[in-house]
Amino acid sequence: MRELTSSKVTISVMLPQSLLFDYGLSQQEASIVLLRAFVLMLYRQDRISSGKAARLLGIPRLVFIQQVLAQENIPYLDYSAEELEAEVATIEQWPKK
Repeated sequence: MRELTSSKVTISVMLPQSLLFDYGLSQQEASIVLLRAFVLMLYRQDRISSGKAARLLGIPRLVFIQQVLAQENIPYLDYSAEELEAEVATIEQWPKK
């Protein structure tokens, strides 16, 4: 799979100018906010990994997990009851030391 950050594309988004002024954002700050929102959406949909999300945002993976996900109230581990039971069953089969 080709690295997403190897080449870049510009996407134009039409926003009311007052939106930027009301929140005191420059165009560059708005671009950063939109990139973060887009990356988080892809991560929530399981379309990219935490490592890929961190690379796209230009931050270490641990910062993405500990800070960004925490700020957005997004769980890093999001198991269903069945998935958690399967994980526990697998771990219980590991040889004991």
